[in-house]
Amino acid sequence: MPFLDVGILLKEKSEDLKIELLTGKGGLNRKITVSDINRPGLAFTGYFEHFPYERTQVIGISEYTYLSSLPGERQLELLRQIFSHKNATCCILTRDLKPSEFMIKVFTDLEVPLIKTALNSSSFIGNLIYYLDGKLAPSIKLHGVLTNVYGLGVLIMGKAGIGKSECALELVKRGHMLVADDIVNIKKMSGNALIGSGLEITKHLIEVRGVGIIDVNNLFGIGSILDESHIEMVMRLEEWESVKKYERVGIDEYFTDILGVNVPEITIPVGPGRNLAVLVETASLNQRLKNKGHFTAKDLSSRLQKIIAAKEQK
Repeated sequence: MPFLDVGILLKEKSEDLKIELLTGKGGLNRKITVSDINRPGLAFTGYFEHFPYERTQVIGISEYTYLSSLPGERQLELLRQIFSHKNATCCILTRDLKPSEFMIKVFTDLEVPLIKTALNSSSFIGNLIYYLDGKLAPSIKLHGVLTNVYGLGVLIMGKAGIGKSECALELVKRGHMLVADDIVNIKKMSGNALIGSGLEITKHLIEVRGVGIIDVNNLFGIGSILDESHIEMVMRLEEWESVKKYERVGIDEYFTDILGVNVPEITIPVGPGRNLAVLVETASLNQRLKNKGHFTAKDLSSRLQKIIAAKEQK
């Protein structure tokens, strides 16, 4: 299961999220395992049924004011009940709220990080969830080339030497964008969205056999690259086999499973004289039509069936 140390959160997002550690330094190695956030207002009233101890706890002005209105011993009791749990990760105060002496005591004794942020609760929670989603999302690395064609993320796959990088280079020349070449890092975000990106060391580079390493950014400009893109279609390139039957009409749909998400897949036979970049462009536009409910092959089949039915009735 993916996890994130609280210390890494502080190191990477202290500036963006305006967070700083108040106490509980000994707990910076505690693991955040879920991107969901909890506001423990209901628990402060004494209701702990189904309480999500494993979530990052965020205390805003409402929870803070209510907790402060309780007797000191009750505050200590409630805070200990929440943060003495083995799955407790950290607690974050929003709006630069000043921790009470009872908070300082509990979090220091339990060695649970107590953090504050200058942001308001809604802004902070939205940004934190987005960050944790990316860090904790299931991921996989695949061999291929990821491009963005007419706004559609297209993952080009196939065995080594089939022409994936050359196809991507031609697409860049035709005004489309490169995301990653050779190794594509894919994460499954909330809503089953697949986000692909390249490795940091090879970002914006393409290897073309016989030419070498090409810096797409420097050669073609900033408009020819993307750091990441949704993956919405897979183009699988394979060598042309004369005895193999290939899709002619396109009425059947095929999918490939990536991290449990079914992604539309098209197999393109590679042979002399075939312009792969044009085929990728056309397939991308056709997939966008399908996404909008217009399926050309099925529309044609429906029209043919109506003609046949009309003739049979005569």
